[in-house]
This record gives sequence, C-alpha cells and structure tokens, in this order.
Amino acid sequence: MESTKMYGLLAASFLLLLTLLGDPTAACSCAPRHPQTAFCNADIVIKGKFVGVSKQPLNISIGEPMWLVRYEFKTTKVYKGPKEMQDVYFLNTPAMESVCGYEHKAPMKGEDHVVAGMLEDNSVMITSCSFIQPWSQLSLAQRQGLSQTYSKGCNCTILPCTSLPCALTSSFQCLWTEGITSGVWDGSQAKRMACLPRSKLCTWASLSPQGRTAPRQ
Repeated sequence: MESTKMYGLLAASFLLLLTLLGDPTAACSCAPRHPQTAFCNADIVIKGKFVGVSKQPLNISIGEPMWLVRYEFKTTKVYKGPKEMQDVYFLNTPAMESVCGYEHKAPMKGEDHVVAGMLEDNSVMITSCSFIQPWSQLSLAQRQGLSQTYSKGCNCTILPCTSLPCALTSSFQCLWTEGITSGVWDGSQAKRMACLPRSKLCTWASLSPQGRTAPRQ
C-alpha cells in the first residue's frame, strides 16, 4: 500500500515535471548554479556511493508507459536534511534524458559523490541539473562550504551573469561573473568562494581550508 502511494505521488510529480519542461523531445538545459546555491535550494545534501540501479514503472494510465530510474545509494554523510532522512538508500530520477533524467556514468560502488536533491514524499529526487559531484573533484574550500559555510549564506542570492550588461538589483546579491566569456562556471568563485552576509549586505568571501573566511576586498 505504501509503495503504491509513493509511486502514485512520484507519477504525479513526474507529470508535473513534463508539463513544466514542455516538449519531451527537446533537450534538457540547465542554468549555471553555484555550489552554494545548489546547497541552499536543496532539501537534502548527502555524500556516499552509487551502488546499484534499476527501473521502476510509473502508474500512469494515459499516454505512453513511463519509467523512473532508481539508484541505490549508500549514504556516509548528511550535510543537510530532515532528521528522519539521515539514512538515504535510494535516489529517483526520470528515465528520459529529455526531461533532465540523471544518468550516472561512473562505475557503481566507485568513489564517493556529493548529491543535492529534492524531497517528494520522503523520496529523494535528482535530475541532470542537480549538483552531483565526485568528492575527489571538490576543492578543500567547497568541502568546507558543505560542512560549515554555505548554510550561513542561504539568505544571500548568487546571480549568474550570463550576458552583458548585468547588475545587482539588491544588496543581498553577489554577482557571479567568471563564466561570461568562457561559458565555464567552475573557476575560483565556484571553487573557493561563498556569498555571505556582512553588515547589511552580502559579499563574496574567500574560504580557507582552516575554516576561516576572508571578505573579498
């Protein structure tokens, strides 16, 4: 009974996702998102290993049959999440890449990954736009951000500047500019900095491996 109810809710969520994204044959497109933004917007942020994968049918009575991909996940660390979600065993994602379904291309039972997901009736949902990164590829500053610092800046907004001109519209925003010309959003602002409150505004601060932050002058 609980399983039927869960898949019914997941089916409704999946249909809503299809509605919001429009044409299911179109490619998925993800906007730039700073690790701090991913952390703050997520319902749950965890570290662990992908250990298995299966496909689950969605109970949808109209249209073509739809599937949900379910990844088995062994959680070793919870950075953010409800108290009742300290052990996450499964991650769900749409089976269709066109609606931003996530495909884990690294080997199962390989290295640890950090995953930022959303909760749907106590199930963790991820997409190809979710923050999912190998632990080994995170900088020391990003690891510090996950465990200590990003949560302090969740009342701030990081604004990606994707084209010129761009400007802040609030004193609680930080302008993220490193990808304007290159289109690569994985430079020093993403790897070494956080947008944190200071007095009556938000400003970029450098993160140090020792856990201290230094305002950017």
